[in-house]
This record gives sequence, C-alpha cells and structure tokens, in this order.
Amino acid sequence: HAPGGLGVRLDSAIYAGYSIPPYYDSLIGKLIVHGRDREEAIARLKRSLGEVVIGGVDTTIPLFQKLLAEPDILSGDYDIHWLEKWAARQKGDA
Repeated sequence: HAPGGLGVRLDSAIYAGYSIPPYYDSLIGKLIVHGRDREEAIARLKRSLGEVVIGGVDTTIPLFQKLLAEPDILSGDYDIHWLEKWAARQKGDA
C-alpha cells in the first residue's frame, strides 16, 4: 500500500500484488514529502511512513520512524556524524 495525499510522492516500480524477486535492487521505492515548513513536512513524513505497507522484504521504515522521534532530527540540529553516534548509542557502544 502506497501513501498519498498533498505533498507526498512515492517513486517506485512496485505495485499491489507485485512479487519482489530474490535478487532485487535494494532501492524498491523512494518516499518524497514536502510542506510549507519543516514541521509540516515532518508531520507528512511520519504519517506517510505509517501508511506504507510492504511485505516480504525488510525495509528501512522502522529506522526512519525511530529517527523521526529524535529531538535532534526534529529540530535539524545534526551533522554528518550524528547517525553514526546515534547508532552506537542504540547498540550500547557509546
């Protein structure tokens, strides 16, 4: 199931009932959202990630949902090292 609505676009070649082959390209789709400001775009992204239904393969949707709960991500207060540090904290390495 693909998300939709104002400011939401899913670029993908998959469709309802599509069977992903065993040697698939790991980029099966790209979710793009926009809004009048950061807060609106984030709200649309959260909603859209909750609407996407993809079965049969693991996706990065749970990761993005976790990231969208992080205050630094919500505020835009991060740099290129942020994700690596966050991942280490999740594993208990930091």
